[in-house]
Amino acid sequence: MAMYIPLQLRLTLFYTLVLGVALWFFGQTVYTQAEQRAYSDLDTNLSSRAASVRLGKDLFVSNPNSLPLILPSVDSLGTGGVSIEVMDEKLSLLATTSGALKDGTQTFVGFPYSSPVPWDTRAARSALQDSSSQNGFFSTVTYNGHRVRVYTLVNNDFSTAHVIQTARSEQDIEQSLSDLRSLLVRGSALMLACALVGGWFITWGVLSTVRRMTRTARSISTSGDFQQRVPEKSWFGRDELSNLAATFNEMLANLEALYQQQQRFVADASHELRAPITSICCNLDLLAKAPDLPEEEARAALADAQTEANRMGRLVGDLLTLARSDSARQVKQSIDIVVSNGYKKLNEEKQQVDLDSLLLEVFRQYQPARDNGIDDHSLKRPRVLLQHIAPARVYGDADQLKQVLVALLDNALKYTPYEGSVSLSLTTDEHSAIVKVSDTGIGIAPEDVPHIFERFYRADRTRSRERGGSGLGLAIVQGIVYEHGGTIEVESTPGKGSVFMVRLPLAS
Repeated sequence: MAMYIPLQLRLTLFYTLVLGVALWFFGQTVYTQAEQRAYSDLDTNLSSRAASVRLGKDLFVSNPNSLPLILPSVDSLGTGGVSIEVMDEKLSLLATTSGALKDGTQTFVGFPYSSPVPWDTRAARSALQDSSSQNGFFSTVTYNGHRVRVYTLVNNDFSTAHVIQTARSEQDIEQSLSDLRSLLVRGSALMLACALVGGWFITWGVLSTVRRMTRTARSISTSGDFQQRVPEKSWFGRDELSNLAATFNEMLANLEALYQQQQRFVADASHELRAPITSICCNLDLLAKAPDLPEEEARAALADAQTEANRMGRLVGDLLTLARSDSARQVKQSIDIVVSNGYKKLNEEKQQVDLDSLLLEVFRQYQPARDNGIDDHSLKRPRVLLQHIAPARVYGDADQLKQVLVALLDNALKYTPYEGSVSLSLTTDEHSAIVKVSDTGIGIAPEDVPHIFERFYRADRTRSRERGGSGLGLAIVQGIVYEHGGTIEVESTPGKGSVFMVRLPLAS
């Protein structure tokens, strides 16, 4: 099992690591540039001091016994000055920035120790061996525990070569670089600490929405209460997480509606199935316990049981139809997500149906045989009228579309008095075929209209049960229409009638 590492900790450590790497590169760049600049300035200073030394021939001739000469107005070595030594070919001191001692060394103002003559013997000898070169070179020596930068230059302006060495201690540069290094380390450590603390609190605030969603989801999983919601307000205003919380609440609302619908469906299905089963059991129990029951009563009990069995079969068939419709709708939604023109792809698997011919077939099915003297009044049902009908072709399954028309027509006939009428019409617009089933029946109350397509819903349960309805007809109609990419709407006025309008996309 993988070790659990909180996302807050991982984000904080990641931010801190990125900042640490950035600070390291920044500090390294700043330190390297400062170091290069400091030593470049030191080398420039040493070379310019060496170039500024000019010894005249008359100086040595007129003062032969005064060697070594003391060079005026030149800083001593110390911690910030430059020491200058001028020597002949034998490396004997000719001039210096301070007085010479008897042992061949010399002292400098501000420097507590005596210095050697020359500063760098190897560099001086190498310069004399290559006296033709006009370019000096740099070297570094250690003197009394301090690093000293030395510049060696050969002067060939006289009859004999002279060696000029300028030197300066690197102690002040090293101290400055050490201070800079300490400042960078301390500043970086302080910034990393602030980033660690700040990142922790920022991620804590950002992820608080996720934690609330997790607690809500866990609570719903434990209690099954879909009425709970996640707070959408955020300390940082509206952002992606608040949008996620709003979407999560919408999903919970849909789940709550589906859960309640499922509960109603299970309860209604159980109730609808219990009634015929109870009737069948009672009749069979009667026949089993009363073998001497008169033949007429036994035949009536069997007929009653058969009627209830047929009713239960129709109910089960309707449930299977709804299940297939739901499955087909889910497949279509998946295709719509994967394929941008998913309904067009789905249509390729269906056949074109002449909707006008199908409507005429249903109309004839409900027309009485007038040649035999049968009319609507004798059948004790409302008149069925065919109004405007236009040619229209749609993609779909002819049997399912016929089931839609029959179900709507049956529904209209059930709730229309005998003296009323039911009308059928088919029109088209630019993209759709529009089928209307109108009646002059009892109508639907406004509060019932939003629910009439729900499964097992009845606006008037008593009158619906008397008419043999199970409350699944309109739900099946809606499922088939949606499966064909269409829509269904209803307009109703209580006491005046209803109009069901089915809109299906025309075949291209």
